[in-house]
Amino acid sequence: MDDRVTGGCLCASVEYSIQNDFRFLLFCHCEQCRQISGSAHASNLFSATDSLTWIKGKDLVKSFHHPKRDFTKAFCRQCGSGLPYISASGAMVIVPAGSLKAEPKVIKKAKVFLCERTSWTPSVSETAEFENFPDYFDD
Repeated sequence: MDDRVTGGCLCASVEYSIQNDFRFLLFCHCEQCRQISGSAHASNLFSATDSLTWIKGKDLVKSFHHPKRDFTKAFCRQCGSGLPYISASGAMVIVPAGSLKAEPKVIKKAKVFLCERTSWTPSVSETAEFENFPDYFDD
């Protein structure tokens, strides 16, 4: 049975399908992942390269390859959303977890490069939780 999930960009110009059997999910706190994601960490899934299929908009996918490191960011040319790309070695597809439209099945999860984690990145237990914006946003 072929268990696949779909994903894509925010503007819906790019869509892909991938086998839902990710080897691992990494929450990377390194400086480069923070810069490229604009967040406290990047959340990337790793899968076999032969499982990625572009459904539409492949021509809208642009990639940035860091000139001095093995580091890439693929994104939609129209809305900037992060999208999957094939690793430099060709062994894996790196999928921004937030680009999926369904829950991924993941074998292993890890937080990496915690030595580069920012002081403003709280642990889950230190952070208040709300279903929507908290009332103090009304001020």
